[in-house]
Amino acid sequence: MRRHLFFTALAAALILGAAWLYRQQQADAPRKASFVIFGGLTEVELHGVSEADANAAFGAIGELLQRDQRAWHPWEMSDLMRLNAAIAQGQPYQASAELSGLLRQAQRAYIASDGLFNAAIGSLIDLWGFHTSDYPITTPPPPPQNIAATLATQPRMDELVVADDGTVASRNRAIQLDLNGLAEGYAAEQIAGLLRERGITNALINVGGDVLALGHPVDRPWRVGIRSPQHETFAGAELRGHEALFSSGNYNKYRETDGQRWGHVLDPRTGQPARSVAAVSVIHGDAVTADVASTTLMVAGPADLERIARSLGVACVLLVSEDGTVWISPAMQRRLEFLTPPAPLQITGDLGRECASGNQ
Repeated sequence: MRRHLFFTALAAALILGAAWLYRQQQADAPRKASFVIFGGLTEVELHGVSEADANAAFGAIGELLQRDQRAWHPWEMSDLMRLNAAIAQGQPYQASAELSGLLRQAQRAYIASDGLFNAAIGSLIDLWGFHTSDYPITTPPPPPQNIAATLATQPRMDELVVADDGTVASRNRAIQLDLNGLAEGYAAEQIAGLLRERGITNALINVGGDVLALGHPVDRPWRVGIRSPQHETFAGAELRGHEALFSSGNYNKYRETDGQRWGHVLDPRTGQPARSVAAVSVIHGDAVTADVASTTLMVAGPADLERIARSLGVACVLLVSEDGTVWISPAMQRRLEFLTPPAPLQITGDLGRECASGNQ
């Protein structure tokens, strides 16, 4: 009888153990969802979350991204477009919380970048035809006199006033805002905040190819790749904790006519696309900073790379010039594993020992 009870208890324990193992495997299984927003793809991968909790989080993320699209889409009807119309008429505008928060971030980026990141040049971006999701653009570039006339209006982010209650006014009616240079980073941090509120700590957020990593999957860091201007993965990095890897380049969004190419990142000083730089990648603990820095350093170029990187507070930077030279900071060099060592390779001055700081 005792033997029978022993085997009955053993069988029950095995069943309970198998059930626990199944639940654990289910909890460890990755949960993935994709969202089409701003004409691009946002993908979120969660680990250590039940299917029910993941689905609830994905539903909230979808609602968040839809609000963002209604708030700051630069060429489809949005809160931002209504704000631009009010600025042109010399009227104040009551912006949504999503839009006013993004505007404050853009103003801080304008100051930190010494004006190289200027979200007030939406008219120039529109003049170049970059308010589109259809690339490449094959029509000729705008006439130089049109660019000069738009530059002469001197649109600057320091002429914008964002009140505590979200009311926005501008001293310059020529300002037309385009926030694409930091919107993906801002959206990634919004998603991270939403997940944090739900107790979800391990996630990979991919917004249009740029990533923000939270925690880690199971017992290893997140592994992500950096693509070259030739559309090949030429380096890999490990991210953990709260780290973002953002890149900008002239190889995905551009205008090309008669063999000449103009990238979509504009230099606000000249009204022309940034020259001499093919791509920039940045690792940082804040996705907005990484987004802003990758865009701004396209404009700064190798000559001003160190000064602007220090001003923005980024230590991990990789810049690929159009002639193939790779500029890399010492901190970034320690974080990357090159599939093929680049040559020539230029090491910048020491911008700091650690890549990440900020929202960790």
